[in-house]
Amino acid sequence: MLFFSLTSQERQSLEEFVVHSALSNEARRAQALLWLDAGESSQIVAERLRASRQTVYNWAARFQKRREERDICLRLADGKRSGRPATIAVWVGPVVSKVLDRTPRQFGYEAERWTIGLLQRYLHDAYGVAVNRASMNSALHRLGKTRPSLRVSVNKFDLDGMTG
Repeated sequence: MLFFSLTSQERQSLEEFVVHSALSNEARRAQALLWLDAGESSQIVAERLRASRQTVYNWAARFQKRREERDICLRLADGKRSGRPATIAVWVGPVVSKVLDRTPRQFGYEAERWTIGLLQRYLHDAYGVAVNRASMNSALHRLGKTRPSLRVSVNKFDLDGMTG
């Protein structure tokens, strides 16, 4: 059996987090820790959350290991994952951030606003780098930018498709 206990401040922070969070991985972890602190067994908690007992142990151990962190969200965040680190994602953000402050026309494109596809094209044209749509969306999300409109503003067209 796993012995787990929270300080009163940790319990209060977790309860507030659970109340104000959607059903996210972090909210599941917070709820698991609250149940463990209330004396529930790791097996019962795992069954309630449809996770393995080992996963519940891992959540508790990671939370305790991160005690020096004051931010409850950081203590509940995912652990580092193995595998190749994202290299292009780190590079794309700063480049795209500078580009979004200007219009596509300033870079020679026939569009008024940036789209995901146009940003991909710009990165390919300017840097020779192919960036997939998911990486582009992630970079925009990390920058706190909303997705650029998928529609391009253009001049009015007449019936023959010519600008008027």
